[in-house]
Amino acid sequence: MIFPIVWTEYTVTVNGRVHKRVPCEGCGVEYVYVLERESTGTAISPYSVPGGAEEVRLASAAEESVQQYLANDFDPVPCPVCGHYQKHMFPKLMETGCLWGVVAPGLLLVAGGLSVVSTVFGAIGYLERPNDPALWRLIGSCAALATVGFLGAGLWAIRRAKVRNFDPNTEDQQTRIAKGQKRAVTRAQFEAGQQPSQGRTEASR
Repeated sequence: MIFPIVWTEYTVTVNGRVHKRVPCEGCGVEYVYVLERESTGTAISPYSVPGGAEEVRLASAAEESVQQYLANDFDPVPCPVCGHYQKHMFPKLMETGCLWGVVAPGLLLVAGGLSVVSTVFGAIGYLERPNDPALWRLIGSCAALATVGFLGAGLWAIRRAKVRNFDPNTEDQQTRIAKGQKRAVTRAQFEAGQQPSQGRTEASR
């Protein structure tokens, strides 16, 4: 007898935003930009069992994730006054500027895992039946593993060199200032913009 399985999928999405204050290492001005993050949680309820409690749990978990993002994450926003990118922003700028630098380590990790598995099985096969074909397979697996290791070491050295030499502040200053002004204002401008709204709130009371 076949019993049909019916389920309901619940998805909860939580958005959050916060004002991030950044002291500029270049000119000393403190500036403010808006950081926005989103978190989504999904759960499955079998046989369409009411998922009210599950939705509440998902919403709570998503809210917690958003708050963690907002507290610890950042966007690479340059200073709107002098265009200076802060040092802690450099890694994210490297990631966005070079996708291959993110993809290549993952590909090497997968290739390394496959090479290790192939080498282990090759060694077991040769120990069980020591013959020329098994030996050559083992040698080929070892050579592949050594090649992946060599490429990984080379990639690590190249990345270290790029990290040492990477400086987004060599970009045209006016271009960086324009980017900063699209996302940020100085703290003085931010606080000046807050005062009218605070005055209206007090007046309404």
